[in-house]
Amino acid sequence: MNQPTVSIVMATYNGEKYIRQQIDSIVGQSYPIHELIIQDDGSTDGTVQILKEYEQKYPFVHVFVNEKNLGYKENFRTVTLRATGDFIGLADQDDIWFENKIEEQVKAIGEHDVCYSQHTRGKDMEHAHIVDYKCAPERQMFAAIVGHSLLMTREYAQDKRNWLGYMAHDIGLSVFAHFRKGIVHLEKPLNWHRSHDDSVSTKVHLDLFNDNSRKPTWQPYVYGFRNYRKQQKKENWQKFYGRLLEESSNGINPLVNKMCRLMLSKSPLALLRLCFICMKHRSTVYPDKKTSGIMGLVRGFFFPFIHCYNCTFYDS
Repeated sequence: MNQPTVSIVMATYNGEKYIRQQIDSIVGQSYPIHELIIQDDGSTDGTVQILKEYEQKYPFVHVFVNEKNLGYKENFRTVTLRATGDFIGLADQDDIWFENKIEEQVKAIGEHDVCYSQHTRGKDMEHAHIVDYKCAPERQMFAAIVGHSLLMTREYAQDKRNWLGYMAHDIGLSVFAHFRKGIVHLEKPLNWHRSHDDSVSTKVHLDLFNDNSRKPTWQPYVYGFRNYRKQQKKENWQKFYGRLLEESSNGINPLVNKMCRLMLSKSPLALLRLCFICMKHRSTVYPDKKTSGIMGLVRGFFFPFIHCYNCTFYDS
């Protein structure tokens, strides 16, 4: 009777191929779902018909259809504002959640604003691999924790300060938790993030690396400086790191504050200092586990260049 209530919000668009499996995995959770709110962004396939079927079958499923296409970022933000539960989880339309996902996250979140977990990724479960994100604000300055792995308090999720309209919605939601009541990490996979040709992440990857291209080796070290300066000129770079500089100015995380100051500076000396900081803190900044030895030092030092090579993080 006294257990916290959980709202799940889902933003949909032309998802008829996979959406039944995702909804089934949510309504079948071991933890009772207070409400599943689904907001469609003007699908032209059979998505809305499928959603209406579930709305008629389950009293806690509520479906809304936008009058005009908002785009995925605004669709997620506005559907999140509809939630009334104590906690809010974000759901993609084409994943599959493991039965204990919400139960495990509710147990783990405690007094924190956000709980996130590992997840599996692949075209099928047989070939899926575990994806894990480092729980460090200096890492999340460069990569968001994906939205489908987040469980958040309603107060935090509906706080307009945590939504960046100019970047992917999960960037602000993951990094700003470090400057509120904190974030906790569950080291177990709790959902399958399905890779398929129609997903946004797959399309971005194909744009960067076509089927005939090889994974970059020496290129980031050679072209990274040029790309770093190119990314640094983007408006989103300036807005994002300017905001992080402001968030970290009260002494909560002096490392993030120092790195933001350096990343906002055009000085060659500032870039050199940033490289040394990334090398020193490579175990939390660099995503690869191979941070030991000479190559670990090299990768850490050149991380700003590696990050900016074929980068889409600062795109709208």
